[in-house]
Amino acid sequence: MFVAADGPRPAASHPADGAACAEVRELLGSLPWSCHLHTRFLESNRGCALAVSSAISWFFEHVESGVILEDDCVPSASFLPFCADLLDRFDGDPRVMSILGTRCAPPAPDDAPSYSFSRHFNVWGWASWRRAWQHYRLNITGWRGSPELASGRFAGLSPRSSSYWARRFDGVSSQSPPGTWDHQWSMAHLLQGGLCALPARNLVSNIGTDDAATHFARPSPWCCRTVGELTLPLKHAPSLDIDAASDHHYETWACNHRPWPLRKAWQFINRWQLG
Repeated sequence: MFVAADGPRPAASHPADGAACAEVRELLGSLPWSCHLHTRFLESNRGCALAVSSAISWFFEHVESGVILEDDCVPSASFLPFCADLLDRFDGDPRVMSILGTRCAPPAPDDAPSYSFSRHFNVWGWASWRRAWQHYRLNITGWRGSPELASGRFAGLSPRSSSYWARRFDGVSSQSPPGTWDHQWSMAHLLQGGLCALPARNLVSNIGTDDAATHFARPSPWCCRTVGELTLPLKHAPSLDIDAASDHHYETWACNHRPWPLRKAWQFINRWQLG
């Protein structure tokens, strides 16, 4: 087990951080089960982008593949067996870059395979390989010069979805240092044509929605969602075909890929908690 934790923020602005970080590190140093524990505790705060991305790089320096859970993400019982099975199954297939725990779409029918495939990465509980993470870049300044984007669109995405991700990548590339790490991993998937294995049920719930949350100070319809379980052994997908219906649901409802007036209306509804 590999545990990485960012350091406390400056005491002048966040006086409680030092004690909170110390408490978490003490808990992580005395786990209630037997395992080989590797820790990476930073002395000063580096922020979400550098601290998390460098921790994942540190992780893959030690292992060829593994499962990654950030704080506040609570998995179901079948999440780890699901990841372990697919990490072995697709170990040598470069087309598959991630295994997801979060499903932002309705559950698949009971007789469907245990997973399908998506073009879209989700950060809340996932697994991957060192061979995929080698495509990651934290600094994406100048990303529009990539030869993969000569057509002005990401392969397989609609013009509206391509425009959405282009705006996100422009925002990240204009920050110095970047304010987040996960959009860059989404970019790596899109540029490489990489696929994400998407579970038939949602397997991870993000519970970080209170006043201490980093990103969700107000409720989000995607947080604190009910988790389900997959029947083991898994029923494997017959092909690597994209689950178009699930991707469309994710694009429409999670990413708000709508015409401009509808997109602004949806943002207004969410901002003022009218939904």
